[in-house]
Amino acid sequence: MPRYAWITDNYLNVLALNEALAAQHRPNRPPSKVAELWGESATCDLISGAHRCALEGRQIRLEVEALGQVLLFELEPLRSPAGDIVGTSGRARMAEPMESPIAAPEDPLVEEIAQIGSWRYEYSARALQPSLGLLRLLGLPPTGDLGDIRAFDHPEDRALVRAAIEASGDTYEVEHRIVRHDGEQRHVRERATTIRDAHGFSVARVGTMLDITAIKLRESWLRDLANVDTLTGLGNRRLLEERLGAAIMRSERFANSCAILFIDIDDFKSVNDTYGHAVGDAYLVEFALRLARNVRASDTVTRLAGDEFVIVLEDLENERAAAEAAEKIATVLREPLAVGALKIEVRASIGLAVSPRDGENVRDLLERADLAMYEAKRRGSAGVGIGGGALLAKKVAAWSPRLIEGKVSSSKDRPRYGTQPNVSHSP
Repeated sequence: MPRYAWITDNYLNVLALNEALAAQHRPNRPPSKVAELWGESATCDLISGAHRCALEGRQIRLEVEALGQVLLFELEPLRSPAGDIVGTSGRARMAEPMESPIAAPEDPLVEEIAQIGSWRYEYSARALQPSLGLLRLLGLPPTGDLGDIRAFDHPEDRALVRAAIEASGDTYEVEHRIVRHDGEQRHVRERATTIRDAHGFSVARVGTMLDITAIKLRESWLRDLANVDTLTGLGNRRLLEERLGAAIMRSERFANSCAILFIDIDDFKSVNDTYGHAVGDAYLVEFALRLARNVRASDTVTRLAGDEFVIVLEDLENERAAAEAAEKIATVLREPLAVGALKIEVRASIGLAVSPRDGENVRDLLERADLAMYEAKRRGSAGVGIGGGALLAKKVAAWSPRLIEGKVSSSKDRPRYGTQPNVSHSP
């Protein structure tokens, strides 16, 4: 009867294992994580949870199906000569015939720490036996009646779960949402496997349900972070290409138009040179806010790079609607931007490109809008200019420009900001 032994550190990295356990993974190299050490077991999360309990100073004993057999696990904390817990020491052997084929951990703390619940369904008795961890996960009291576990599946995910179970054979794994007894929605990873007797007949199915809501929230946060410009909070180039591509497809489907406004702040370098980069950053933030406040909820405002911004306009009836949107943006940019006590006038060039007239893909539209922006820039940077083919071959009227150095409200003397992070000026 093989006996397995291993040692992990505080992070559940495998530090050592005996020959019997190493042989289970040949010719491949043994995994470095304890959860991977036991293969595609439906209860590997339970094993990891038991190790975490051992790191809390507890001695754990539980039976789990792993490596194609039912094993009795015995875990205890591994201590340094000074008595500090530095890892776990584990042993496992085949369960004796009189021992239960698969049992929930003896200590419910294992499930609580791992945020996991387990269950066992006996085919002969048609009875589902939930663990305390599963009842807790589903929002039920310890003495609550679970009933049908599938009743807790989110209505929109029931077809997904059913398809995973039907296509799985003996073992399935699926991530889905549940609706707890109190109405709260959670994300879970559910795993289950079938137990067969010596003759190959199915006698039971055991499973685990792991709460992965925090993981999903973090994944969503990371996706959002990847699409956001950290200075202004607007979308970045990645989001621009995604939204513009979707807008083009929708315009083709519904036979309408979409457009982009490519906006470049003229001579932005002089703002940084005059007032310092702290004021320059604040200027960009105020510029972004003004753009965002003057578009529809269905439009997308992004910062492409530096002082370049792009607005995606969706669901336009015709090209004239795009021109009107461009003129509106030009109008709102005529007012100076307030940055602390400073009021700095805006000089910008706007390039307009309309789909399908100027292109039917993301690259072509961006190139055409960029060319239109330079068309406006060549006609002069005083004020706000718009370029965009014959439809907008004109320059929007602007105020009489003044040197950027003189654009300080209510002040006789030019302030010295340098690179100070705080922008303030009292008249």
